Amino acid sequence: MTINRIDQLYRSILLSKYFVKGWGKPEDFKQLFEFRKRVCRRETCYKLVSKDFPVNIDKKEETNEYKLLEGHFISPFGQYLPDLVPDESKKAYFQVLIPKAWETDKSNYRPMVIHMAGTGDHYFWRRRNLIAKPLLKESNIGSIILENPFYGHRKPAKQV
Repeated sequence: MTINRIDQLYRSILLSKYFVKGWGKPEDFKQLFEFRKRVCRRETCYKLVSKDFPVNIDKKEETNEYKLLEGHFISPFGQYLPDLVPDESKKAYFQVLIPKAWETDKSNYRPMVIHMAGTGDHYFWRRRNLIAKPLLKESNIGSIILENPFYGHRKPAKQV
């Protein structure tokens, strides 16, 4: 089965419908496009989030092979555009999976991958078990797994 067919099959079994009530108000798009100008410029983007931005670790798990941290932070997007982000989506959730003992070469680099969720990918299980753990085991690469807004714990109560 080709990747295209797998994707078609996966999308056909999803129960949710996308944008059934439209994409939003024109004023919302205007705000987004204005904010985009700040994000797209490196010098202004760096100033949007301070270096000591609070990140909370809610849970730690340790095995013989890895450390798993679960936590949350307040989404900067929710702070800058509070009217566009539902309350449930303002808190961003993540997991960090790192080796228990990180082997480093002479450069002392500790490679990490940021995993963004695909369409229909709620919570962390799939990315953690199918991608992050094999990367850790086979290549000693850590992972940061983010939960998308409008999915999982960040899904608004009124969302269909």
